[in-house]
Amino acid sequence: MSKELLMVVDAVANEKGVPYEVILGAMEAALASAAKKRYPEEGVDIRVAINPKDGSYETFRRWEVVADDVVMEAPERQLRLMDAIDLKPEAEVGEFIEEQVENAEFGRIAAQAAKQVIVQRVRDAERTQIVEAWRHRVGELVTGVVKRVERGSVYVDLGGNAEAYIPKDKAIPRDSVRPGDRVRGYLFDVRP
Repeated sequence: MSKELLMVVDAVANEKGVPYEVILGAMEAALASAAKKRYPEEGVDIRVAINPKDGSYETFRRWEVVADDVVMEAPERQLRLMDAIDLKPEAEVGEFIEEQVENAEFGRIAAQAAKQVIVQRVRDAERTQIVEAWRHRVGELVTGVVKRVERGSVYVDLGGNAEAYIPKDKAIPRDSVRPGDRVRGYLFDVRP
């Protein structure tokens, strides 16, 4: 599965135009999400590290080291300093202690959860790219094609998965537009 994992990461990165590292991070988060399903206690902290050279991956359970006198808010994710020193003598408050655990076997549900994590991360990365591409154009005139008109407000396709919204009170009065019309407008703001 290791080489296939890298091929999937590479294919998704190329298809979506998202950096390889972002997709690799999404894949690590997806594998961690699937691995969490193996633990009965809620809120376990799992980290997965994928080797970008050969595609192999390791799974780690993590605990944050807290002071001995602190009330632990999440005992499944935290470890007192005195207990952490037994595992790692140089442990300090605020750092993480990791224990390697067995890699998760994927069932249907775990695979679906992993897919959802990857899809969400890819969407977030695409949205960020679109916002960054348009952020520098605030204050300029832009053109696009009317997608739809709802109660006087106009939705405009700017291309490249970007959409503009012209509220009714900002549109030219008595100017009628229909879907498919080309319009030009002032780019006032960019929001994800």
